Amino acid sequence: MTIFQTLILVAILVIITKAIIRLYRKEITVWLFLLWLVVWLGVGIIDVFPNTITYIALFVGVGRGVDLVIYIALLTLLYVVFKYSIRLQVLERKISSLVRKLAIKKSLEKHSKKNNI
Repeated sequence: MTIFQTLILVAILVIITKAIIRLYRKEITVWLFLLWLVVWLGVGIIDVFPNTITYIALFVGVGRGVDLVIYIALLTLLYVVFKYSIRLQVLERKISSLVRKLAIKKSLEKHSKKNNI
């Protein structure tokens, strides 16, 4: 095992440990923790057995293992950007609606105070 592989394994252990801490603090859900655990364990397996990704790549019809990793990473990132852009739009709509309601409420309160004086 090379120094680089060892460093990657140490980094994976640190990341998984931090994820466990976040899980116990209830900062992440069990499902999110399991998702990240599977991802990092997969990275660890690929780190220890680098030829595995090459065999998988050849099985699915991609020339090299590195290409497969890049394709998967790119697709995952694009999906995450898409998902968060939708979430952002929903939040913007909710904030706009809330601001409108608060502005109307404040205006009505101001108007009723003027009429009562």
